[in-house]
Amino acid sequence: MQTTAGDEKKAVVLEHRAAQRFGVALRLTIDGDEGATHDLSATGLYFQSERSYELGASLELVLEFPGAGRILPLTCEAQVVRVTPAGDGFNIAVRLLTPLFPDPA
Repeated sequence: MQTTAGDEKKAVVLEHRAAQRFGVALRLTIDGDEGATHDLSATGLYFQSERSYELGASLELVLEFPGAGRILPLTCEAQVVRVTPAGDGFNIAVRLLTPLFPDPA
């Protein structure tokens, strides 16, 4: 917390993300179950699912990118880093074990 004049306290939010996030809704399949992304980055993604997953669990995700009149699947390995209840389902944050977009260094 940061204190300002008059002892008013304000929260200071620091961005700890390693890669820029993009708000994009893509269909995905997780071990046979369906879900949909909220956003993704080169190193992780955040998605909605009807089921919960254990923290630290390894998942195989298949992202479905629309393109040229067909669906282009991309298979990714990921690790669950956060699970939060959301309505009738869950919001799941995962860290990708291999980046989607390798650093062009």
